[in-house]
Amino acid sequence: MAFNYKLPRVQELDGLSILNAPTAATDVVLASGVLTIKDATGASAITLKASDLLGFRYNAYTAGTANVVDVELAAATLVSQSIYSLTVSAPYVQNFFGGGQETKAVYIPRTYTVSSNGTVVPPVAPTIADLQTKFINEINSDPSAYFTATAVGTKVRITSISPLTGQLFVETSVPLAVISTATAWVAPVGTTTEILRYVPNSTLVSGTYNRYIIQHRQVIRHNAVSGLGVIRNATSLVYLNTAGAGTAATVTKLTSVLNGSYTPVADYLGCPVV
Repeated sequence: MAFNYKLPRVQELDGLSILNAPTAATDVVLASGVLTIKDATGASAITLKASDLLGFRYNAYTAGTANVVDVELAAATLVSQSIYSLTVSAPYVQNFFGGGQETKAVYIPRTYTVSSNGTVVPPVAPTIADLQTKFINEINSDPSAYFTATAVGTKVRITSISPLTGQLFVETSVPLAVISTATAWVAPVGTTTEILRYVPNSTLVSGTYNRYIIQHRQVIRHNAVSGLGVIRNATSLVYLNTAGAGTAATVTKLTSVLNGSYTPVADYLGCPVV
């Protein structure tokens, strides 16, 4: 079964730059207190005062890492004629309404219920192996499961089918079962899917881009303040093709501008009109 995913995105984006062939000297310019970042066409995509910078986060491209969760049953206390359940959910799998986490329309959690063998007379408690096998069979026979299950010792190992699902959340009613993370989830960064959510008709020359999230102040007109502007927090994004010959130099320059280590310091100064 194919699944759709909807990771979080910047809801109120102020500026966006996609640089397929970054050139540090011309695509990132700090002069007279104004930072200008170009886009692939050479136009100014982001323009802001250096004094309005609030913070930034840089992430190199990554395809992400799918989450793996273990349910250890070794210490579980099992009794005869009982029902046990295991529930798995993930935040970024879209449901049939087309929503995602921000719309609170997350994919319906998958719950698997198994029972001990009630046909044996007198009734006996199931073994750990019995319970493990039943859970694994139930999960792997579910066409709507966005994860798989395998046996690892006395554990039920649950593996997400994609990093795009987000972190798996696992619960169980099995007494004394221990849930732990075998492989931590790593969110994908700079993928084609991510960028096209912001600009669906973008021309991308590769599927791997490094990303900057820049937070800054912005002055806007507001009806509550007649004739004046108000300041709000804004966010801009910069994507740089990882395969670009000038990407490393551009990353070095932009990072130095954003963290305040850029020289000459005089370029931060001025009385700009932006």
